[in-house]
Amino acid sequence: MAYLTIGELSKRASVNLETVRYYEKRGLIAEPPRTRAGYRMYDESVVDDIRWIRQAQAIGFTLQEILYLKALRDGAASSEAELRCYAEEKITEIEQRIEQLQEMKALLERAARHSSESLSTCPLLQTIKQGRTSNEQKN
Repeated sequence: MAYLTIGELSKRASVNLETVRYYEKRGLIAEPPRTRAGYRMYDESVVDDIRWIRQAQAIGFTLQEILYLKALRDGAASSEAELRCYAEEKITEIEQRIEQLQEMKALLERAARHSSESLSTCPLLQTIKQGRTSNEQKN
């Protein structure tokens, strides 16, 4: 079995050294054995683990959520109902975020069309000042 130093691991996983250390600290990857000189020696499989974590982050999962998903992936006992509930909660979160992003887009489009000479009447700045979204303003 081949082992990698932290530098080799970070290069192969395309992350910096601090990311590897941070993932280790957060429990996303296991603390590796060390040589007598104190060097971390990672199993090659950790490269795939880090790539998996980065992919999960790229699609919007938080590190806490990734810990949960990693536990499921690694065979942690969990019921199908629990997983379904988790997925439904995440879908609701995503739908809420999509709605927020659509509101932001509409607000920015209105601001881009705004031709007032006065910034005080800019819809974007007014909405931020008032602390309301466009949907709240309509109601």
